[in-house]
This record gives sequence, C-alpha cells and structure tokens, in this order.
Amino acid sequence: MNTLTMVRHGQASFLEADYDKLSTLGEKQAADLGIAWARSGHAVDHVYSGPRKRQRKTAEIAAEAYRRAGLDWPEVTILEDFDEYPAESLLRQHIQSLAERHADVRKLYSDFRDTRGTPRAAEAVEALFRTVTAMWVREEFDPGEVESWKKFEQRIMGAISLVQSSLTGDAHAVVFSSAGPTAVAVQKALNLDPMKALELSWLVRNCSCSEFFSEGSEITLRSFNTVPHGLGADWITYR
Repeated sequence: MNTLTMVRHGQASFLEADYDKLSTLGEKQAADLGIAWARSGHAVDHVYSGPRKRQRKTAEIAAEAYRRAGLDWPEVTILEDFDEYPAESLLRQHIQSLAERHADVRKLYSDFRDTRGTPRAAEAVEALFRTVTAMWVREEFDPGEVESWKKFEQRIMGAISLVQSSLTGDAHAVVFSSAGPTAVAVQKALNLDPMKALELSWLVRNCSCSEFFSEGSEITLRSFNTVPHGLGADWITYR
C-alpha cells in the first residue's frame, strides 16, 4: 500500500523580521529527521515541498543528512498548493476592522501592541492569531481577497490528490509543508469539521511527521504528529 508522510517544517524565526527563515534549532530538527530516517532505512520514493523558504529548507537539510549515509533521496518537486494558510495576510488586512467591531479582538490587539519586545509578546501574538483565525474559519467576516478556509481546504486536498495520482505499488511520498496542510490531511482522513481541523493545526509540532496510507483517492491516518527523532524536551517546539 502507498504511504504519504506530511512533515511540518522545522522551527521558523517566530517574532523576527523574517519569520520564513528556519531558526538554528529548526535546522537541527530537519537534519535530525534526515539522520533518523537514514538510520532506520526509511525508503523515500517521491519528495514534495510547499513554496515557503522554511518548507523548502527543511526538505533540503533533511535530504543532505539522508544522502550523507549513502542513500538515494529523490529531487524535490515544489508544489505551490502546499503553501500554508494566509495567516499573515489575514491579520494584516483585517485586524483593524475586526478590532473596531469586536471588543475581544480590540483587547487582544491592544495587548499585542503593548507587549512588543517583551517576554509576553509570543503569548499575545498567539492569542490574537487564534482568535482571528477561528473567526475566519467560522466565516464570521468576509475575508475579501484573502483565501477563505474552504478554498484553503480545496487547495490542499487538490495537492494531496495530485501526489496520490503519482503513487504506484508500495511507494512512499513525503511532503514538506506546514501545520495547516497537515491538519487538512487529517481532516480528510477522519472527516473532521473545519474548526476541529484548525484546532489540530495549533498542535502540530515543528518537524513532526504525520503518516497516511493512500489507496486510490482515499487516505487513512496511520500516525499523527510524531517526533521519534526528537532529542529531549528542548527539541520539541510548536512555534
């Protein structure tokens, strides 16, 4: 049976000028994944990546570590449709209007601005992000030019179907992407509602693996959010 593994990118540079760049720990997470797969003889037949730097770099570093063991690693195919959901655009384009209309968002936005550069900044960003994305998924405002959750779902499911169509025999495809696409794959496998899928996306660890059996157009969840290659508590991150 064919296998599809969704890998979230390594830790990015949260709260820094270029979030899309892997952190030093993120690079180590990616290398450790490649090393662990090489040691276990984990065969890889097809490799795909989303377009973001953090996604492509994770694939690149994992490949380098895997190949150092003398094993073959396929060239990566970049699929734009495995991009993450548009969180940055969502906040940038709608936070002002949402803050004007909703007292809870206004309070969270004020906390976000007041805590910049302090130890509480990450907590404030997370609270604001979760509230606005939940409103987006529940369709509580018109996202305008920003991709809706439904269109995001369709994009990811279309990309998964494209990968599935290339699998024959007992092939193993690996997709380096983000938390949102991983959650949508689980949503597809378990027939979850959109809010459950969004909540899952908040739980996906950096450089974690979620594995699915693929048969025809169907996928079956085998494991979710595993980090068997993780080395200690300091290795495990979510942001």
